[in-house]
Amino acid sequence: MRVLKGAVVREESQRGEDFLAVLRICQKMNAEWNLAALLDLIAGEAAKLLAADRASIFLLDREKSELWSQVALGSQPIRFDARLGIAGAAALTGQIINVKDAHEDPRFNKEVDVRTGYRTRSMLTVPLRNHEGEVIGAFQALNKKKGVFTTNDEEIAKALAAHAAVAIETAQLIEELRQHRDQLLEENTQLWQEVERKFSTQSILGTSVKMQHIVRLIEQLRDSAVNVLITGESGTGKELVARAIHYNSVRARRPLVALNCAALPDSLVESELFGIEKGVATGVEGRIGKFEAADGGTLFLDEVGDLGLAAQAKILRVLQEQVIERLGGRKEIPVDVRIIAATNKNLETEIKKGTFREDLYYRLKVIHIREH
Repeated sequence: MRVLKGAVVREESQRGEDFLAVLRICQKMNAEWNLAALLDLIAGEAAKLLAADRASIFLLDREKSELWSQVALGSQPIRFDARLGIAGAAALTGQIINVKDAHEDPRFNKEVDVRTGYRTRSMLTVPLRNHEGEVIGAFQALNKKKGVFTTNDEEIAKALAAHAAVAIETAQLIEELRQHRDQLLEENTQLWQEVERKFSTQSILGTSVKMQHIVRLIEQLRDSAVNVLITGESGTGKELVARAIHYNSVRARRPLVALNCAALPDSLVESELFGIEKGVATGVEGRIGKFEAADGGTLFLDEVGDLGLAAQAKILRVLQEQVIERLGGRKEIPVDVRIIAATNKNLETEIKKGTFREDLYYRLKVIHIREH
């Protein structure tokens, strides 16, 4: 009786140690997000834990009805029909399969041994289930070093497979997100290249001395973020020049925000430029203005000569202090904005008439480009 009791105690102690080992493996799995490295980690740790010669993870491709496995880290995966073999049987039935002699079992796919050059004897195969209970593959240990796989081995493999499935799905999701991110970055780079080509100085047509001077000036401004005033008659390409300045500058990958000052009534100009706080009036939703939208980039103020004096004063404050306040707000919001302004008016004449601020004029025309 004492001998039996001692054996039970030893068995329980060994089972406890085995499950502690499973937890340690789980910690390693949770720290590995690369799928190929994770599969290699699981296989190596499981083989040691189960005293097996080797272990493999097979993932199920339902669309092709195939199982695939990475034999070793960095190797090409092998694929085979999921309807063949013991791994496929476990994946398709969702049952644990413990085989003492693989070559005596009619479900064993001898083709795998032929392709890998390995001689399989005993096998323990456990289905991998995701958090929804769906089978996503199979975990398989091969050739118990002493004897055959036991029911205790089955329990250990089942616990390990449950955690492995979660880690594998997480790694697959991270890999999908990484690939999606890389694809978006590549597409974004291509789009930016197209935009920059479209608005390069080569897109400004004209061979006149005046036009060539403008092109050279834009290229000289490439590393600068000074404000620019573009003047000229309507239809002379002021907006095209503004876009060429922005997309040939250090701010090219930051926002270019445009506002036609002549198209807005005075009552709306300030909320468009500086935004508005929620609740200023009944039913009014808060929103940011053009300055905040252009933060880090360029704000193109077309027909700046049509702005009222109140809006001019507030723009001057932004240029001086690099902060804005939303309409109805009390909080100062820092902004970093380059202004490119354009007008078909003679601002010096407007200054004499008292309709345009002289101090704002000189702030805007750090560089003056005259279009004709």
